[in-house]
Amino acid sequence: MNDEEIYYIKTDDSISWSAYEFLHHEKDKRWFLIFWILSIGVFVSLLIFANFFGAATIALFTVILYMYAIKEPAITNCEIGSEGITLNDRLFPHNSLSSFWILYEPPVKELILISKHKVMPKISIQLGNANPVEIRELLLQNGLLEKEEEESISEIIARKIRF
Repeated sequence: MNDEEIYYIKTDDSISWSAYEFLHHEKDKRWFLIFWILSIGVFVSLLIFANFFGAATIALFTVILYMYAIKEPAITNCEIGSEGITLNDRLFPHNSLSSFWILYEPPVKELILISKHKVMPKISIQLGNANPVEIRELLLQNGLLEKEEEESISEIIARKIRF
């Protein structure tokens, strides 16, 4: 990962920054060993009980989780301006968002946007080295409602196991 591509720029009416798309935790051999032991154990248990559909589902989930575990985060570019919030060249107008929340519990530092669209209700953006206080002030100036959002159980578990 190249930290030279990370930036933070503030002007009077906009803020732009880049950050990794998610918090990446290096996983050692022990992490993968535990992952494979648990996955194979559940898979074999389901086969013993003749639950072939469950075993196939666990095998598929194991492959998907492994792919996500080894994935390196890409760099995302974000800008908050008078028109809306732009994430990697995709504009989310302020009127398409119902609220926002800045989750700041180190090492977690992210902007959570709640969309009015049912298909994509929650958008999480890592803040990287951006100033959360300045971002909050700009979002409030642009008429967005601040509403506390809590991390889901799956997000808490993923962070605890360093996924």
